[in-house]
Amino acid sequence: MAFGKTVKVSLAAIGLVAMIGGATALAQGEPGGFGHHGRGGRMGEMSDFQQLGLSDDQKTQIHAAMSGHRDEFKALSDRARSARQAQQAAMEQVPMNEQQVRAAATEVAAVEADMAVLHARVHEQVYSILTPDQQTQLKALKDQRAATRAQRRAQWQQQKSQITPPPPTAPQQ
Repeated sequence: MAFGKTVKVSLAAIGLVAMIGGATALAQGEPGGFGHHGRGGRMGEMSDFQQLGLSDDQKTQIHAAMSGHRDEFKALSDRARSARQAQQAAMEQVPMNEQQVRAAATEVAAVEADMAVLHARVHEQVYSILTPDQQTQLKALKDQRAATRAQRRAQWQQQKSQITPPPPTAPQQ
């Protein structure tokens, strides 16, 4: 498994734990809680809840749904950290033991799958608390955020191509 994938998994685990705390704060009507701008960058979807006009009952239910899984997220985060450390150790072992590397990578993948399932379960619980109009509004906000990310990514790629010099060409003989 590539090092970049390991970093992404780490960030995903941290993000999920942050999402629980942030959604809990948002459901309770508390300000921000993510990043230094209160929106959390990649966790900006949590601020979408503030735009949905949640009732007090919905806020309470969302808080319960999120906090009800806090221990599971913590356990998975700990398990992921251990699995990534074991994988890193297996990859750095000399002489290389392919079976050990594969076993460690399989465990990392299993933790990722468990995190994805838990994330989906919590998403389903929170989503089911929303009214059909709120669900539609949430989807529109998510689509808008995705379009903004795509636009920023395209702008970044354009800027990068303007700054980066072309690769050197091979000398002509």
